[in-house]
Amino acid sequence: MIVFSKKDDRRVLCDIILLQKQLIPKKKDGWAFDWSEAYRTNSKSIYSLQERATQRIHGLVQLIEDDGMLIMELIELAPFNIGSTKEFDNAAGCLIAFGCRESLKLNTAYKGYLTFVSKTSLVELYKSKYLATQTLGTRMYIDPKSGETLITKYLQDEKR
Repeated sequence: MIVFSKKDDRRVLCDIILLQKQLIPKKKDGWAFDWSEAYRTNSKSIYSLQERATQRIHGLVQLIEDDGMLIMELIELAPFNIGSTKEFDNAAGCLIAFGCRESLKLNTAYKGYLTFVSKTSLVELYKSKYLATQTLGTRMYIDPKSGETLITKYLQDEKR
C-alpha cells in the first residue's frame, strides 16, 4: 500500500507486517503508548505500517481475537503523522482497513466486523471518515460492507 504526503505529491510504499522487536517505538521519541509492554504481552498481535525502503514506522495497531470477535485494542500513529502538521494523510486509514481485512478471515458469527472502543474526542471522526457505528458509550464497530469500502480505499488504491 501507499501512504500519501499531505503537503506534496510524495508517495511512500509501505507494508503492514508484524512489529519487529528491534523496531518497537519508544515514548521518549514522542509515542504516547508503551508499545514494549504490549509487545511483551502479545507480540503476535501488533502490526506496523512501515516504509519498505527505510523501515520507518508510520503507525501501529494491535488486533486481538476474543470470543470470536476481532478487536482493535490499540491504534497509534507516529508523532510525525498526528495533527495539523502531519506528514502523511492516510496512515490511520491503512491500519483500520487492515483490521477490517483481518476480520474477514474469521470463521465466526463476527466475520467481517472490527470492534473497538474510541476516545470520546474521536467518535465522530470514526463515524464520518471510517464508517464506524457507535453502540454503547464509545464502543464502536465497522461492519463488513463498510470494511470492504475501507479496504478498497486504503489498501488497494495504489494509483491515487
